[in-house]
Amino acid sequence: MRPSSLVLLLASALSTSTSALAIEKRHRHAWPAAIRSYYVAAAEQLSHLRATTPRSTLASLTPTSCNIASPTMPSISGLPPVSQGFSLYHVAVGRGTQNYTCDIAHPSSAPVAAGATAILYNTTCMASIAPVALQKITAAALNLPTPQENKLLFPAQALSSGNHYFTGLTTPTFNLHTEKANYGIQFTKLLTKVPVPENMQQLGQDQSKAVPWLKLSSSDAPDGLSSDRSPVKEVYRINTAGGSAPKTCDAMPPTFEVQYAAEYWFWG
Repeated sequence: MRPSSLVLLLASALSTSTSALAIEKRHRHAWPAAIRSYYVAAAEQLSHLRATTPRSTLASLTPTSCNIASPTMPSISGLPPVSQGFSLYHVAVGRGTQNYTCDIAHPSSAPVAAGATAILYNTTCMASIAPVALQKITAAALNLPTPQENKLLFPAQALSSGNHYFTGLTTPTFNLHTEKANYGIQFTKLLTKVPVPENMQQLGQDQSKAVPWLKLSSSDAPDGLSSDRSPVKEVYRINTAGGSAPKTCDAMPPTFEVQYAAEYWFWG
């Protein structure tokens, strides 16, 4: 049976005749709690859309037909608002690792951040039509193995829109260039970071706390790097899950990774 485009946006297991709620109930004891929570949110959003949206409109929804102006990023206490005149450019979920180093000669010392790597997945359309489900994806994705390149992000079936990594140790980089689309590359610098609100804390599989929420601003390309620059000027990292290092280097190796996921909102 061929899944509808709307259903594919909300959950990987849904079909035109099977609701997300039925899928969630069927696997209630099989899925981790975070994944069950995602399916419940998807089911509720799907039911609401079916009840309030003409069938012809539902049939026409695709990952590229959503109104990019309609998503609303949650207001975030402590982070500056989006600069005046900027518009939403892209929304992605990143799934990867936060990287750290340790001075093993001093086990009581704190781990030192050494960048991050993540695959980015296009969730712009979901931000428009299913924002509650989007909020659940980071915790759900963190309960599953790190996805491979060129694979969809389960459970949202989101397509890759690029990669996040660090150029050097200090320049967060977002390379939004794939075979299917080119959103450009953006080099950034940290502007502000705030602790995760306690009511939004999402632990990793290893019980690591969520990394802080950030606002990044664009920066110049590092020397010697040509840049296919995107129009992005500001990037927000919110709804993080996992990724924080332990408090000390006791029993830790010289280098290590901590699994994480996060929402990234790109403005320009």
